Amino acid sequence: MASLATLAAHQTGGAVDPSALKSGYALSISVSAGLFVVAAAVALALPSRLPAASSAATAEERLEVRPG
Repeated sequence: MASLATLAAHQTGGAVDPSALKSGYALSISVSAGLFVVAAAVALALPSRLPAASSAATAEERLEVRPG
């Protein structure tokens, strides 16, 4: 949030008129939307790269009590 606010402030150049503020906020919203798309793509792609293991089998192995 702080970096997006800094980006918006840099875009406005310290101006306080509504058009400058709109421009700064539009830039920061566009950047945050782009970061969201990248994060969503990574989140969707990452689980498919993990080895496919039977979650039921691994859960049973963890719960199995071994005497000794």
